Amino acid sequence: MSCDAVQERLTLAFLERTVPAPEDAAHATRCEACSRLARELRAAQEHLGALQVPVLRPAARASCEARALRALRAQRAARAPAPLRGLGRDLARALLIGLLALPIAAGHAWLVAWAGRTLLAPWLPTSVLGWLGIVYFAPVVLALAVLYGAIPLVVVAGHRAPLEES
Repeated sequence: MSCDAVQERLTLAFLERTVPAPEDAAHATRCEACSRLARELRAAQEHLGALQVPVLRPAARASCEARALRALRAQRAARAPAPLRGLGRDLARALLIGLLALPIAAGHAWLVAWAGRTLLAPWLPTSVLGWLGIVYFAPVVLALAVLYGAIPLVVVAGHRAPLEES
């Protein structure tokens, strides 16, 4: 049972002027946020009971209830952190950093291949040199791919953490 659902049902019960469901009332006694909402709704009900409210037409009442529920949902959505809100520039910068790092990886691969051909070719047979290259390059390429693939994620996560704390 989520607090958002309980709060919505408590609000609906308030708007319909009915008694909340027993499980919602029991949840409101245990949960601080739901009990605060229940107290606010009871206080509003007491204040509204003192006022002489004209009876609304069913269409007007339904319209007011719908607007109140939309406002409640919009307020809840505004408080919830959106996973990708405001990350466009940060993600673009991080991807640019990763793109600029690719020539470094290509240069490293070229340097190792050149050094292997130049320095090791006279002493090792071609088949051993080929397998040595594969055994060396596979982990290096995989590690560089993971490293450069993680750069955008680290930058975005670093910029995102302060936004969610505020």
